[in-house]
Amino acid sequence: MENDVPRVGLKPPLPLILGVVVVLIGVIVLAVQAHHKIEHNMGRHQHIDAFDSYMKVLPGFLYQNKPYTSDRFPLPPFAMLFVAPYTHLSRPDAQAAWVLTKAVMIVGIFMLALSMVRRAGGDVPLPALLLVCAGWFFPVIGDVQEGQMNLLMLLPLAAGLWMAQVETGWGDAAAGLLVAMAICIKVTPLAFVAFFVYRRRWRITGWLVAGIGVWLFVVPAMVFSWRQNMAWLGQWAHIMLKPYLVHGAVKFSNGESIPEFVKRLLSHSPAWVNKPHGLTEPHYINIVNLSSGAVEWISRGILLILAVGGAWWARRSMPSFRCRRYVMEIACVGAFMLWASERTWVPHYVTLIFALMAVGMIAGDAEASPAARGRAWGALGLTAFFMLWTSDIAKVLGHNGRHYVNVFDVVLWSSLALVLAMMFSGYLPAVADRAWGGKAMTPTATGGNVGEAIHGS
Repeated sequence: MENDVPRVGLKPPLPLILGVVVVLIGVIVLAVQAHHKIEHNMGRHQHIDAFDSYMKVLPGFLYQNKPYTSDRFPLPPFAMLFVAPYTHLSRPDAQAAWVLTKAVMIVGIFMLALSMVRRAGGDVPLPALLLVCAGWFFPVIGDVQEGQMNLLMLLPLAAGLWMAQVETGWGDAAAGLLVAMAICIKVTPLAFVAFFVYRRRWRITGWLVAGIGVWLFVVPAMVFSWRQNMAWLGQWAHIMLKPYLVHGAVKFSNGESIPEFVKRLLSHSPAWVNKPHGLTEPHYINIVNLSSGAVEWISRGILLILAVGGAWWARRSMPSFRCRRYVMEIACVGAFMLWASERTWVPHYVTLIFALMAVGMIAGDAEASPAARGRAWGALGLTAFFMLWTSDIAKVLGHNGRHYVNVFDVVLWSSLALVLAMMFSGYLPAVADRAWGGKAMTPTATGGNVGEAIHGS
C-alpha cells in the first residue's frame, strides 16, 4: 500500500523552483515589453489591447458614472474593482503592473491544478508535466500580451475547485464563494453551477448562489451605490448576455468556440478580415449559406448533445471529490464552457489547464490501461503541437498563416482530444472513484467519503 501513496513533502522539488523562477523572469520581460508597447503607441486613437481599452474607458465609469454603451468593457461592474487601482497610474505603468500581477496568477493556478490531481491520488510525471506546460504556454502568453482577464477569473475558479476537495463545512463555503467570484468576473464559469447541482453538492451550491449575490450586488453597491450598480448591471446584461442567451445571436465568426466555428462554416460570415491600405477584404470558408436562425439552432443542438453526453458519462454517483473522476469531470466542464461561449479566442483556453493536468495524470498512471495511457500521451503531444501553431510560427504558412490556423480551430480540436482521452481513460470504477484521505493520503477501501478514510467511521 505504501507504494500507492502519492508523495507529499514540504520541501519544493527543484523542477518547481526552476519553474517559478522561469515564470518570474518571463513575466518581468513581458512587463517591460508591455510598457514599451504602450509608451510608443499612445498616439493611436484605437486601444492597443484589451487592458489598454479598460484604462481608457474605466475613468468614465469610475469618476463620471458613464453608462455601458458597448462591449469595450465586457465585464460586470464587480470586475471593475480589480482594475480600478491601475487607473491611478499612467497607461504604460498600468500595463506593466498588470502584467507583473499575472506571475502570481500563473503560479497559483498551475499549483492548484496539480495539487487537485495529487489530492485525488494521482500525479503527473515530469515528461507529461513538460507537455502540460507546452500546451498551456501559448494561451497564457496570449492572455498576458493581449491584456486579457482570463487568468484573473481562473485563479478564484481553481481555488474554489481545490477547496471543494476539502469536503468540510468551511471548505464548501469557501469553494462556493470562490467559484461565485470567478462567475462574477466572467460569466462562463456558470457551467460549474450545473456541475455542483448535478453532483448534489447542495452546500457548495447554496454558498455559490449566495456568493453570486454578494459579489454581483452587495460588494459593488458598497463602492458605487446600489442604484448605480443596478443601472450598470442592467446595461451590461443587455449588451453582453441578452443577445446570446435569449436570441442565440453570435456576434463573431472568427473565434474558437463551437458557435463561432459553426457560424463561419455554415453561413456567409467572414472567417477573417484583412485591411490592406485601409480597404476591407473579408475571407470566407463556408461550405453552405444557411440562415442565422438555422446556424444558431445547429449550434445549440451540438452543445445540447455534448452536454447530455457528458451527463451520461458522469452518471455514476461520486461519494468524494478526492478521486480521479472529480479531476476529469471538472476538466470536461472547463472545456465545455469554452466550447459554449459566444466569444472564445486562444487566450481563453488558459482554462484547459484542468484538462491538461487530468490527461497528464492518466498518462503516468499505472492503474490506467496501456491503451488509455497511449491516448493520453497522444492527446498531450497533439495539444502541444497544435498550440505551437497559434504563435508566429504559423507565418511559415504564408501571409494569412495565423488566420488559417485560427479558422480551422486547432485549439478546439486540441481540447476535444483531451476530453476524449479523459472519457476513454480506461479506469476501472474502483480506481476512478477511489477516495483518498487527508493527512495520511490513504485510499478508502470502499470509495467512501474522506471522513471515513480519516476516522474509519
